[in-house]
Amino acid sequence: MHNKNDYVLVLGSKPHSPMPNIEVTDVYAANGAAERAKTYKTFFPSANIISVIGAREFEKNIEVQKRVLDASPDIVVSRSGKLDLQKYNFKKNTKFITFSNFEQLMIQSNFFNFHILDIILKETYYESKFFNKIIHLIKSMKNGRLTGASTGFFSILYALKINPQKKVIISGIGMSGGGHYYNENSNRYSNRSLVDRKLILNLKFFFKSRLYTTDEELSKIAGIEFWRKDLIN
Repeated sequence: MHNKNDYVLVLGSKPHSPMPNIEVTDVYAANGAAERAKTYKTFFPSANIISVIGAREFEKNIEVQKRVLDASPDIVVSRSGKLDLQKYNFKKNTKFITFSNFEQLMIQSNFFNFHILDIILKETYYESKFFNKIIHLIKSMKNGRLTGASTGFFSILYALKINPQKKVIISGIGMSGGGHYYNENSNRYSNRSLVDRKLILNLKFFFKSRLYTTDEELSKIAGIEFWRKDLIN
């Protein structure tokens, strides 16, 4: 039998994704997956919700914004700059952690075999044609918007960083493109998923060995151990 202090949970928004039916202390939810974290709390009310967002995505995407606010997260981690908190109705005791784009890149770089070089090289997979790859990379670096991992993947890395003694269970992150469960027709993640798929292949083994996933496709893509225990559908 597991101890709830042995694991943390990371949630993304891939459609039709089951969650592990075990109690953990902390749930990290990427963008609109905060809604799934709220559902998890109906089963395990003592869990803390850590909402991981991109500031620009939160401000512009009403679907994400309303799901995060409705989940009443205990902690909000912005990976790409500050929010104007006066605009939003977060609960009073919510804690906010903010990283600049450069800071979040430095966090990511610690997890890959070739550090920041991995992130720069894998960013070229965002585009398919050679010329477009070069233009995208130059623009991203010039404008200070080199992203690297998606917010879902960043949530996994951040959970690994904050919980060095725990294992991380992933639900709803597939790195296979497509939409989110609340907008399945959207294709916005598809290009970023190509970057994620390349990056995770260079994730240091020490970190990968601490990961489990409820997604069979991600297990095969990344060589992450498949979670075969009870699930919440």
